[in-house]
Amino acid sequence: MGKFELRDLEHNTVLDLELTAEQFVELKRFLKDLKKLPANIDYRFIVKQYNSICKNLLPIQRLTLDRKRIIARCIKAGFDPIEIFQKTAQSSFLNGKNKENWHANFDWILEPKHALKIVEGNYSPITPAPSAPITGNPFDEYG
Repeated sequence: MGKFELRDLEHNTVLDLELTAEQFVELKRFLKDLKKLPANIDYRFIVKQYNSICKNLLPIQRLTLDRKRIIARCIKAGFDPIEIFQKTAQSSFLNGKNKENWHANFDWILEPKHALKIVEGNYSPITPAPSAPITGNPFDEYG
C-alpha cells in the first residue's frame, strides 16, 4: 500500500510505517473502533470482578480490545456485568457440570444473547416447588 507516518502527539514522536493494503484497512478499523469505546466504563474493574466472582471459570489474564468491545456491547444492551457474573457463578451448568464438561468463559457470558439467558435464569439451578405440608396422620383414613 505504501509508507505512512504515525504521529504520537502525546509524546511528540513520529513513527514511519510501511503497510500492506490489508494492514492499512485493519489499522483504520482499529482506530475507528478505539474511538467508539465508551470512556466511562471501568474495564479493568469489570475483569477483576469476573475473576473474583467466577472462581470456577478460567481467569482473564489480558484485557484485549475485543474484550472491551464485548463489555461495552453488553452494557449498551442494558445488562449489568456483575449481575451476570453472580448468576453465572451460581450455575452448575455454566461451571462445567454438564454432559460435555463444557465451561462458559468471560467472552461467552457477556455476549448479549447469552447474557439475556443467564439473567432470565435459563442456567439457574432448578429448585423443586414447595409441596403442601402434611397435616394430621395420613394413616388415620385406614383405621
